[in-house]
Amino acid sequence: MDLGTMLRVMLRRWYVAAPALIVAIALPGAAWTMIAPKYLTTSTISLLNSSAASSANQRTGNPFLAFDSSLTPMADFLARRLSSDQSAADLAARGVVDPAAAELAPNASGPFLTLTVTGKNQATVLSELQTFDQYAIEQLALIQTSTNAALPTSTLIRAVVVVPPQQPTASKKTKYEDVAGAGVVGLGILFLSVFGMEAMALRRARDRAAAQGPHRRLVISSSMDLDLELDPEDEDETEPWIDIEPLPLEHLVTTDHDPGTR
Repeated sequence: MDLGTMLRVMLRRWYVAAPALIVAIALPGAAWTMIAPKYLTTSTISLLNSSAASSANQRTGNPFLAFDSSLTPMADFLARRLSSDQSAADLAARGVVDPAAAELAPNASGPFLTLTVTGKNQATVLSELQTFDQYAIEQLALIQTSTNAALPTSTLIRAVVVVPPQQPTASKKTKYEDVAGAGVVGLGILFLSVFGMEAMALRRARDRAAAQGPHRRLVISSSMDLDLELDPEDEDETEPWIDIEPLPLEHLVTTDHDPGTR
């Protein structure tokens, strides 16, 4: 079915297409006004070497000058732990009900974690991210102290918030996706209603044509052009052609048409 045929069908079924078109336009508009925007806030924490490692090998004791390769795997391990279901349950018990995520900071050259909270209320997501930061620092200490052998406090890896929770910003990407989804649903309603009505009309027309006689068949095209086609059995019932040979001239009898002539 080409575009022209689709337009003709919609024009012919305008009484169905018009309400469906209104619904198709109203659904995205309603989605835009009713769906609240989502706000996103982020923070960054950094893992720091232990005080013992920061002072060893003639170091100054400044942990920011003692980054080594062992901190990055630890940061990845902590990010995986913060993304677990158990951490989500713990955060929910502390009031963090909006989606929270932790991952290694992209393009980072050190053991940096980016924490994110997404929600519908600016003040709420900001407070929840502060709780998330504190929970991440506690989890880092818990991982190290849960070993069989107790580790000295001076050997424990530490964490600090290097970028505090930022002012929440509206994320319209998900809203655009929801509005686009509503538009697709509206178009689906439009096409299903129009072409569903068209299909039912075609079926009723075929049924009426079949009831008119056994030797006639109603052929209905998609553009509603009606054409009558003979049944193949009717072609066999046509009268045969009769071939009559002409009579020779000697068989013709000449008669006098004028009774006054001899």
